[in-house]
Amino acid sequence: MKKSIFKLMAIIAVISIIGVSCTEDDITNPTITLTGNATMYVQLGDDFTDPGATANDDKDGDLTTQISVTGTVNTDQVGMYELTYSVSDEAGNTKSEVRTVYVEADGLAGSYAVSATVTGPGAGTYNYTETITASSTDYNKLIISNFSGFSNLTVSAIVSGSSINVNQAVVYDFDGDSNPDNATLVSLGSSYTVDASGATPVAKILTINYQIDYGSGNIDSVTATYTKQ
Repeated sequence: MKKSIFKLMAIIAVISIIGVSCTEDDITNPTITLTGNATMYVQLGDDFTDPGATANDDKDGDLTTQISVTGTVNTDQVGMYELTYSVSDEAGNTKSEVRTVYVEADGLAGSYAVSATVTGPGAGTYNYTETITASSTDYNKLIISNFSGFSNLTVSAIVSGSSINVNQAVVYDFDGDSNPDNATLVSLGSSYTVDASGATPVAKILTINYQIDYGSGNIDSVTATYTKQ
C-alpha cells in the first residue's frame, strides 16, 4: 500500500514539474492579425463597424474570443481615433495591435450662404457666398474661398473635434489700394452639426466666429452664420 502511495506521489510530482517547465518555457507572445486595414477613413456621420481581429498562440491555439478592445470612434466629430486590440496566453505572454481610424472633415465641404455681423473698422452686416472644399492631403483640413466676403481670398481651416480653427496669417488687398496687406485671423469659436436621420448623413457648418487683425489696433470681429446650399 505504501509503495502505491509513493508511486502516485512521484507521478504527481513529475506532472507538476512538467507543467511548471512548460509554463516557464512558454515565452512566445501570441499573434494578433487585424481584419481589414490598420488605417481606416470614415466620413462624418457615417456608421463605423469595427472589422475586428483574430489571435493565435503557438501553444494555446485560437485566442480570438479572448481579445479585448479599448478605444472608441465618434463619427460625429472629426478626429484621429485609435482602437487597441490586446490578448494574453495562459503563460501570461501578451500582444497588442493598434488600428487608427480617421473621421474626415470632407462632409463639411460645399457651398454656403453666409450672413456676417462685423464690429470694428468694417462694421456692418454682410451677406455673401463661400465655397468650401476638402483638402486632398489632410483628413481634417478645409479650403475656404471668398472668405469673409473678400473676393479671391482663400484661407484654410483645421477641424478638430467639434471646432473649426482659422488661425493664420493672410496677405490680401483689404483696402483696395492695389497693395497687399498683412493681417492675422484669430478664431473666436465655431460649430458644425451632423444630421444622420436621412438615408445619407448631412454634415454642415453652422457658425465660424473670428477676428481679422489688420495691425495698428484695427481689428474686425466677425460673427458668421452659415447655411449649406
